[in-house]
Amino acid sequence: MKTYFPVLLSLATSMSLATLGVAAEPPKPTTVSDPKIAVSDLQLMAKPLTKAQLAAEADAWLGLLQSKATEISTAEIASGKAEGDEKTKILETVAQLREERTALIDRLNAVLAALKAKGGTTTDHDAYISAVSGIAVKMTDASGLWTTLVHWLKSTEGGLRYGKNILLFLATLIVFKILGSALGKVTFRAMGAFKNVSSLLRDFTVNTVRKVTFFVGFVVALSMLEVNIGPFLAAMGAAGFVIAFALQGTLSNFAAGIMILLYRPYDMGDTVTVAGVKGSVASMSLVSTVLKNADGHIVTVPNSSIWGGTITNHSAPA
Repeated sequence: MKTYFPVLLSLATSMSLATLGVAAEPPKPTTVSDPKIAVSDLQLMAKPLTKAQLAAEADAWLGLLQSKATEISTAEIASGKAEGDEKTKILETVAQLREERTALIDRLNAVLAALKAKGGTTTDHDAYISAVSGIAVKMTDASGLWTTLVHWLKSTEGGLRYGKNILLFLATLIVFKILGSALGKVTFRAMGAFKNVSSLLRDFTVNTVRKVTFFVGFVVALSMLEVNIGPFLAAMGAAGFVIAFALQGTLSNFAAGIMILLYRPYDMGDTVTVAGVKGSVASMSLVSTVLKNADGHIVTVPNSSIWGGTITNHSAPA
């Protein structure tokens, strides 16, 4: 990182001059001086830059990406005209160029992320990345297709990279599944220490802990696939609002279920009369309570009907 300190100092100086009202030259890109810079180092260098400076950096990295895309297109045209060993050699060169293109896209995306965080617009850059990404092959060229596929699978920026990401995704899900189960057991034992906690509330809390832990693990696992989870979480929030508006009746049952769990008017196995129905409590969710009546029939009663009416617990001590 020592080699980057002069660059950061120069940027800080230009920012200070602008603050004093001294006319400054248009921002000049500096991070592209080392196209193979580690993405983590590039992120640190981009952090103190202004929106204008980051825009200049993004344009410079886009220029490098365009040059690499041009090289790939030229080589692909040449491969279509070549035959035999010459064609195989050109395709190997194309595979290497694609690896370099992927590395440039990673670095450009790092700069674009910093630019977005500071209010910059990256629509054109994102569109260009989408347009030049991927692999274009002729399905009629069997040998070329096979060679391209083999090189992609062996590529550190292709098959190996995605294979590693998938393994990390699955491993993360497994770890959080185990963690959720462990936290559920801990919660079960912790709640067992309280004498006044109902079985319904205990089971609900344990299940909630497990499901929330797994959901967090799923979000973390998505990041292992190099998925930007920011838009995903934003979309989930918007979808949650729409669903909540559409399911207002269900939400009233949900709220009533919470109140039943907290105030414990009945527990599992109790014989109760609720909403005009008498039976033993077989199970309960946040939406409804399931009773088994004297005839052995299963009756599902919405929680809002129970909490809004009279509850008679025939099993409660007199």
